[in-house]
Amino acid sequence: MKIKEVCKRTGLTERTIRYYVEEGLIKPEITLKGGREYREYSEHDLEELETVAGLRKLFFTIDEIKDMNNTPERIGAVLDAYKLKLASDARAKAAIVEALDQLGTNRLQSASEVARKLRQLSEGLPLPQRDINPNFGRFEPGSKEEREQEYNRFVEKQARQYKTGRAIVFSIAGINMLFALLAFIYNLNVLNLIVQLTLSICLALGISWVRYLFIIGAGLAVLVYGMVVFVAFGEGLLLIAILSLLYVAYAVAVTILLFRSEAVSEFLYKQKNG
Repeated sequence: MKIKEVCKRTGLTERTIRYYVEEGLIKPEITLKGGREYREYSEHDLEELETVAGLRKLFFTIDEIKDMNNTPERIGAVLDAYKLKLASDARAKAAIVEALDQLGTNRLQSASEVARKLRQLSEGLPLPQRDINPNFGRFEPGSKEEREQEYNRFVEKQARQYKTGRAIVFSIAGINMLFALLAFIYNLNVLNLIVQLTLSICLALGISWVRYLFIIGAGLAVLVYGMVVFVAFGEGLLLIAILSLLYVAYAVAVTILLFRSEAVSEFLYKQKNG
């Protein structure tokens, strides 16, 4: 299969895949036509790509993956050294160290087995920046100036997404604070006010897991106020029905933005990782 199909099935970019090929981690079949090289990827290549990507998300270096692939008998030693390296970043990588301690490293026979055992952890982690935006040297098409321009465009795009995501998140947090204050004026529920203000502040600070609480709350609001709309229209209370319908629309918009917006994800990622 061609590289575009590989990208679609693995979720990796062409740049990342070409980088792994250049490093010798993936070896697709190469044919020459008209003086040009064409690469054909097999199902085995896809499995190898997923193995490499999974291990890279867990902070394994390219050399460590090569070492495990080329000399399986060294996997235990590689993992022991890897655990010592992770321990220096104990807080950020404590979960991975704990998982490695439970694996029984001497019984592992391949890099793909390591990736499979640790997949639950790797799926929630990003690829290293070296994989996302690698420096290919001779393998990257175009001149050095063109590659630099492409990189600058990428950086500018990321900056725009960050600003857009920040504006979206701050708006949602601000509106949620406003609703919490209005609700407090209506029912004097101090606990609800504190909870909603805390969640709004945490979201604005970029604490990513808080958005899932917002999504759950928005989903419940859609159900509750959707019923209010239905009842209010039935009883002729048009103002209440319209206000409830507007709130339902707002809740749906919040859910879509927090769950699907690349700009929001970029903002939360940058807030977490710097």
